[in-house]
Amino acid sequence: MTESHHARTAGPSLPPEAFSVRPDVELSRIVAHSYRRLMISELERAVAHAEAGLQVEVPLLRERISSLDAAKRLSPALFLGFTRLTDAFASNRSDQVADALQWLCGLPHDAMTDTRFRIGSILEEQWEASFVEELRKPPTDQHREGDVVLEPLLETDLSEFVSAHEDCLRLIEECDEALYKEVITYVTRLKLFGGRGIAAFSSPRVFGAIFLRLPGEGVPLGPYWLEHLSHETAHLALNALSAHAPLLENPKEIRSAPIRPDPRPLYQVLHGTFVLARQIRLFTALSRTRPEEFPPGPLLERTRDAYGRGHATLSASARWTEQGARLFGSFEAVS
Repeated sequence: MTESHHARTAGPSLPPEAFSVRPDVELSRIVAHSYRRLMISELERAVAHAEAGLQVEVPLLRERISSLDAAKRLSPALFLGFTRLTDAFASNRSDQVADALQWLCGLPHDAMTDTRFRIGSILEEQWEASFVEELRKPPTDQHREGDVVLEPLLETDLSEFVSAHEDCLRLIEECDEALYKEVITYVTRLKLFGGRGIAAFSSPRVFGAIFLRLPGEGVPLGPYWLEHLSHETAHLALNALSAHAPLLENPKEIRSAPIRPDPRPLYQVLHGTFVLARQIRLFTALSRTRPEEFPPGPLLERTRDAYGRGHATLSASARWTEQGARLFGSFEAVS
């Protein structure tokens, strides 16, 4: 599951070949660096707008933001602070703008970047509380899977899950170096939880964090981890691309989805189809490099079938921008 966003202003341009479903080691680095530069620039602009509207000054916050290095990964907390501020602008309420600005003022410089990957329970970091509460809200037209229950893991021993993640990374690196590069470039957190209603989730609102429900009894941990990690990393990669330029001229048009039973906006159909294309690539590579552990079978066939449904919907309904057409054209290479 994912959310999406579109470029708010004309951001830095990317090489045309970056708009492709195929991951690429060098292009991943370029897109990630450009996305971080775009975020820093947008955050500076948003803070200046808030200062002007409230007739206040926050020089220490501006100094911390201007000192950020786009070569380093930015934290989900920083993305959340930016989202809170832009949401406050949309509310047209000065008190909410002031609250969001204060939230950012309280974010120390070392909490704005993420040089080290972390894995742990939900709600062990202060920035998560408001985002988790949003996920716990009752179902809406955009989310009809039923009641969402997210339970923190408290003092659960996470060593088994740390090992599963390390094994998963080794497998990905072995069969798909470009995808591995994306995982270590984009994923800064794995936030684990128990519950129901959502299996996994990522969002540009907390970019870099993947929320993952622990599997039930009898579910093999390795394949479960591999499927969800690759799935959510693909969402993050597409979010980074779409922040630079709109891909669809009709992103909110409702059409049938490749995975979900209910119709979805076309931007979600694009996300789902993009993810499935990436997973076909990964599962095919695994069936070649480790056929005993990952034989071609029902999982790959189900993925191909769902991809075909998503591709057909996009072919029939999507109105593409120039960058979107380039991206969709690259889907033809999916076998």
